[in-house]
Amino acid sequence: MHPSASRFISKNLAIVAMASILSGSAAAAAGSPLQRASASKEYFTEEEIDYLRDAQGLEMRVPAIIRLANIRLVVLSMKTKSKEDTALEKRIAEIRAEIIGKPVTKPRPGQKPEDPQEEVARPYLNEYTRTELLRGYIEALEEIGRVIDDAYREKQDVRGVLEQFEKFLNSTNPLLRRFQSRNSDEFQAILDARTETQDSLENAQDALKQVPKTEKSPRQ
Repeated sequence: MHPSASRFISKNLAIVAMASILSGSAAAAAGSPLQRASASKEYFTEEEIDYLRDAQGLEMRVPAIIRLANIRLVVLSMKTKSKEDTALEKRIAEIRAEIIGKPVTKPRPGQKPEDPQEEVARPYLNEYTRTELLRGYIEALEEIGRVIDDAYREKQDVRGVLEQFEKFLNSTNPLLRRFQSRNSDEFQAILDARTETQDSLENAQDALKQVPKTEKSPRQ
C-alpha cells in the first residue's frame, strides 16, 4: 500500500467534524489523514484509496466515501447489494488491474469475451474481519465529517452533501441496531458504530438547520 494510503482517517477529527458549522469556530489544526502514515491497522484497501483520489471536489468526494461505508454494510449482510454497489466493485476491480499491470485482452475471433462479472463478483473486502469492517465504516463517517467541515470553512455550499449524509445515516441507524455480534471485539465495534452514526446524524441534522437551503432559479 502507498505510504499515503495508511489509515486515512484520524479519530481526533471526529471531535471537530462539522463542529465549526454549528459553533462557527475553526477546526483544530491537523494534517490531512490521507497525507499521514500510521502503524495502526489499515481499514481501507489500496484500490479504495486510489478511488478516493479520483473523487475530487466536494460533490464527488462525499458520495464516494458514503459508497465505501455502505459497501461494508453490504458485506456485513446488513444491506442488499444495489447497482451502485456493483458499480463500485467494478471500479475497484479496474483499479486493481491497473495497479498490478494486468493487460486488457480482447477476445479472438469467435471466442466468447470474458465475463466482467467474474472479476466484479470477487469480493475485495474478504481480507477484513467483521470487526475491521465496522471500524472502516466508522472511519468513513469521520472522514465525511472532516471533508464537510473543511468545505464549510472554505465557504463552499455544503447543503447538498449534508442532505445526502443525513439520508444515509438515517437509513443506516436501524440496521446497526439489529446487528448481532459474535465476540467481545465485534460487540464493542458495533457499539462504537451505533454511537458514531447517531452522533453524526444529530450533527448533520443540526447543521442542516444552520445552513441555508440553496435557492432555486425562478422558472423563465
